[in-house]
Amino acid sequence: MHLLFVKTSLVWPRSSGHDVHTYEMMRALAKSGCKISLLTVDPPTEAALADLDLTWQGTFDDVAEPTQPLVQLSWLENKYCSYWGVQHVHIAKVRAQCEALGADVVVAVGLDILPYLAAVQEAQTVWYAADEWVLHHWSQIAISRPSSLAELKPGLIKGVYERAFSSRVDRVWVVSHADRRATRFFMGARNVDVIPNGVDADHYSPHHGNDEVAHSCVFWGRLDFGPNVDALRWFIGRVWPRIRSVSPSAKFSVFGFQPGPEVEQMAQAEGIELIPNLPDIRAEICRRQVVVLPFVSGAGIKNKLLEAASMARPILASRTALNGLQVEGEQPLQGAGSPADWSNQLLQLWRDESLRRELGQRARSWVCHSHSWASCADMALEGLKSC
Repeated sequence: MHLLFVKTSLVWPRSSGHDVHTYEMMRALAKSGCKISLLTVDPPTEAALADLDLTWQGTFDDVAEPTQPLVQLSWLENKYCSYWGVQHVHIAKVRAQCEALGADVVVAVGLDILPYLAAVQEAQTVWYAADEWVLHHWSQIAISRPSSLAELKPGLIKGVYERAFSSRVDRVWVVSHADRRATRFFMGARNVDVIPNGVDADHYSPHHGNDEVAHSCVFWGRLDFGPNVDALRWFIGRVWPRIRSVSPSAKFSVFGFQPGPEVEQMAQAEGIELIPNLPDIRAEICRRQVVVLPFVSGAGIKNKLLEAASMARPILASRTALNGLQVEGEQPLQGAGSPADWSNQLLQLWRDESLRRELGQRARSWVCHSHSWASCADMALEGLKSC
């Protein structure tokens, strides 16, 4: 099977979930015997393409001008093409390159890339949505925080957008059952496959020999991403003061890309350090005693949870952070609810080194078994072959 992936860009360092799961899915599918090609708007760097076995790779500038008439779009489809800056000639080029390669499947990755499937005729079309975007926005709305009502408008815009292009899509890939239910409801899509995210267990392996920071916890991710900011706001505002009152030497490290003014302001609190735009955080993560994932919004699977588990770190997480996980039997991490519960459990983990070690070992064993990219690729292929 030959799959042509279409994406705006593939960047390095892989700071967004879309870059992570696109790269890893292409690599896993190639290892399973598929032919993989990649068409992007912006040229990727060599680092972004490292270890990828691609049949063809290029940008829209590398594709010859199409000889066939441009696809006819509806009024609403045209409005959204203008909204995202999608050129009609590029839509035609996707079809032309698909036919030139003899691709069996075209996979559009990312929110703004959905219109590029409009002209594809002979191949299956897949939207690799990962998260359902209406659910993503609406999950961030809190009545107690009036400013969060601003999420209503982008949620509505994206819901109508999904409906506008639903007839152009044969299958949708999402990462959790909650996302599948939302995609079926908002987009009206029928064939929605749950493809959980995986983790590269060799890359995210436990680091030893580093001095552990006493009474420390850590969080990381894109710091301009709504659910990450919500998590930090809740933890720093409601849990961290409790922690510091009991343990004045406690340290909370925040790593991530593109921190905005609100995150920078929150990081001014006592005991918090903000380390932005560090390309490789693995060694630093392993120096902190506990990974905290205090999510209160968002959907889908948290890549940072899988990465932390793969590095054998003890994890303390909210219920929201557990979305989409493949867990059978004993939990590989600890869950917490109220601010008091968070405070008590974090303090307990700091006091109990053997518990931290046990949780870390259990987490790595679980994630290597349940969230490999090879198994994710198999799930994707199973859905494609069923058509």
